[in-house]
Amino acid sequence: MTEGRETDAAERPVELAYRPTAGELASALRARARSTGAGRFQRGALVWTVAVTTVGALLSSAGSGHRDTPWPLYAGVVVFGVFMTAVPWLQARRLHRLAERQGDICGTVDDTGVRLTTAHSSASHDWHLYSRYAETPELFVLLSADKSAVGFAVLPKRAVAGPEDVDRLRAVLDRRLVRADDAEAPGVPRSRGRAVGRGVGSVGLLLLGLLLFFFAFVAVQHAAHPDRFPGIQNNTAPVSAVMLGLGALAAAGAWWLVRRMPAMRIVTAVLAVLVLLAGGAVLYRVGPMLHCWGSERIARGPEGSYVCYHL
Repeated sequence: MTEGRETDAAERPVELAYRPTAGELASALRARARSTGAGRFQRGALVWTVAVTTVGALLSSAGSGHRDTPWPLYAGVVVFGVFMTAVPWLQARRLHRLAERQGDICGTVDDTGVRLTTAHSSASHDWHLYSRYAETPELFVLLSADKSAVGFAVLPKRAVAGPEDVDRLRAVLDRRLVRADDAEAPGVPRSRGRAVGRGVGSVGLLLLGLLLFFFAFVAVQHAAHPDRFPGIQNNTAPVSAVMLGLGALAAAGAWWLVRRMPAMRIVTAVLAVLVLLAGGAVLYRVGPMLHCWGSERIARGPEGSYVCYHL
């Protein structure tokens, strides 16, 4: 009899009752972006744009011509980055205004599809309309079969009666759809190729970090050795500091790429620590010069301190 009751519970439709919020819609849009190639490309392009702009601003402010730095351009890029980050929220606000007109939503989900009813409309969606779904701590987001997932449906977990119904809803989705993150599961051929790419990228970032630390070391050689290069030197300490920061970011990025790969994560963490130790040795040399950040020239005194010159 217990077995029969479990079978009946599994076959019984999962009932939902909710009213979408703007925060849930924004979370659904972000989940959709993470699950599509176009969304990942847009996010990567935004990160690289902000990173390159930040590097350019730091290098410009560190150079001798820092007074001519195009700050309005950099400010415009920052405003653009903030706007692009806020796009999901702005879209969610528009969708929420439309959803508010519909009022409360009631529905059921079972192996035949999704049925949703409001005070002004009703809709029934067969499973062939969706190919996969994404799960967040608060939501299930059903994604249409096209690459950009233009169509999507939001099923909040709070819409069901209790935790057991959340599990039942997840079970239905697992039977009828594919999880959007299944491509990351170990053993999938596509995942193996992606894992190799991440490993190669991680090694490349570690080598880049080490190379940046080397350039940071070379940049301050003249100022650090007045016995070999006497006199007042160009102040390259700010440029060296920027390279140190970029090297540290490269090491952190190397670990981030393989953070979900246990074996590679441990190896990368060990190598990243070694790379960062090399950066720490360079920082030990550059640190005493940084109080002259805005100076164009620098000289090391006999006692080891540095004197700043504004020419």
